[in-house]
Amino acid sequence: MTFRFATKGSGFEYLSNQAIRLSLPGVDDPWGAVRTFSLSSSPSETDAIAVTCKITDTPFKQALSRLVPGDTAEVVGPLGSFLFDGARPSVYIAGGIGISPFRGMLRYAADTGSSSEKRLLYTARVPEELIFRSELDQFARSSPQVRVEYSITRPSESGETWNGRVGRISADWIREVAAPFERPLFYVAGLPEMVQGVVATLGGALSIPEEDIDYEMFRGY
Repeated sequence: MTFRFATKGSGFEYLSNQAIRLSLPGVDDPWGAVRTFSLSSSPSETDAIAVTCKITDTPFKQALSRLVPGDTAEVVGPLGSFLFDGARPSVYIAGGIGISPFRGMLRYAADTGSSSEKRLLYTARVPEELIFRSELDQFARSSPQVRVEYSITRPSESGETWNGRVGRISADWIREVAAPFERPLFYVAGLPEMVQGVVATLGGALSIPEEDIDYEMFRGY
């Protein structure tokens, strides 16, 4: 689900693509009544910010899912330095809900006319879980600098036919996509296990310098 919060008159500003700390006072959750979310919106989308998350059975997520127009939430931010860089080619690597900040970055790039090369590798369990898929495809259609590639890890669990790539994000796939570029930036976002594995591959098998890798982990609770 995606939640949009009006910011008109608040003076709230952020960079592409920072995060916020969202609080729902009064929620009794063992993990607390506060969560940190990467913004899935872009600074070019004025008067509102958006977060996108998977709804789980935790009290916080259930309370979030019950918000209706007009409800309020407390926001602290902006936070973080997982930032869009339009000066160099970029390879975005997303797993599941880790697509959130990349949606914001690609929206910002489209709205500001960024001409740097951008490649998105996005994996999910089934096609139905490829969040923002139609919008991502539109970014690729409207900009020759953007290419989006998908992979599914559990096609047998899907209710639709999948004829695309199958499997996790591999060193060979990353190497193939990054080959045309000289020292691209690599951004990785997803659940901790996925991020740790991809970052290890980048620094190990692909010998990418640490300063060319940035990442965010999504805990999911």
